[in-house]
Amino acid sequence: MPKSSFEKEDVGWTNIDAEVDVVTPMVLAHLQKLGIEHLELPDMKESISIKPFFITYEAGLHLTNGIVYNLAGIQRHNNAYMTYEGKSFLSKFYLKINKLQFEYNFLLKLMAIEGYGKVIGSLDDTIVYAELAVNVINSKLHLHDFRIIEFSNIHVQLDQARLIREFTGIILSPITNLFKDRITTSIADGLKEQMQSVMDDFNNEDPLELRKFTKKLISGITGSSAEFSE
Repeated sequence: MPKSSFEKEDVGWTNIDAEVDVVTPMVLAHLQKLGIEHLELPDMKESISIKPFFITYEAGLHLTNGIVYNLAGIQRHNNAYMTYEGKSFLSKFYLKINKLQFEYNFLLKLMAIEGYGKVIGSLDDTIVYAELAVNVINSKLHLHDFRIIEFSNIHVQLDQARLIREFTGIILSPITNLFKDRITTSIADGLKEQMQSVMDDFNNEDPLELRKFTKKLISGITGSSAEFSE
């Protein structure tokens, strides 16, 4: 279990499983209504070892224009909790995504050869850990944490130019291993930044819808008649 930035010995937590179950599909439906169909992923420059002719070579791999999409099937995983501290309602919860898909454009530099194409992949049973604060004064959301912490399987395939198609067998494995490592590190960090950007847009552009979501989310700790200060 990730170490929570909210954890304090004197803070009591209330279970909000039911509230998260209701709010999650509401938020997803609203994001779709706003036309938000994917999140951007950070560019990466990496070095991978490949062995095309019984000799190991270092190849440069540039990954750009990454996106993650297909949040269908997302649901709460394990228990969700909320507490109140410092004029904010603090919640922590896990989400499970059945099949999370991602894409990157890539440029591979191997010896005198440059090849380009697209990496297309998916993650099975992805678990995301999130920490969310709801400001009691203005009902705005702030994401303290949002990261992929585990997944059961990763599937990667390459769609590339003919120039390096013959190397597919030898570059697919190191690229897959690279993603196995980066999914829970640099990619997860970039995903958190993207989610906060989405939250900022949500906060600024749709206050009435936001108020409805946040009121429902905190009802597990305040009761259904909860109201925010004006």
